Amino acid sequence: MNTYSKLKDQQPVLVDCFFAFSKSQIEEGIIENNLQNKKILSSDGGLFGTKEGIENLYSDYQAISDEITNTCDPQEVYAYEFGNHECDYVGDDEEAIKLVVSYFGDEKAKEVKRRFAYTKIENLKFN
Repeated sequence: MNTYSKLKDQQPVLVDCFFAFSKSQIEEGIIENNLQNKKILSSDGGLFGTKEGIENLYSDYQAISDEITNTCDPQEVYAYEFGNHECDYVGDDEEAIKLVVSYFGDEKAKEVKRRFAYTKIENLKFN
């Protein structure tokens, strides 16, 4: 499980972007990141920055996701996320198996030995 947990814990460096949740935080973020006189865009989850900064951040996250797909075992990912999402506590593994599907696809996810599998992979609903 070390491989997946290490990759999952990686955080890209924010360059020309920042997170803010109020007008004052946006103003502070612009100043702290030396983005005055640059076009600032907003994105998901309170992310603000230049177009290039936001694109680079998403690209970095995609690279981490690709590395997980290429180097990790689906069962390892399932086991980690099963515990992380407290699936044993709620008696449903849907959150854990959805992550496996997102990294590896339906066919590989079907090979995972599941616990509390109440929803077939074909019937999972993704927002």
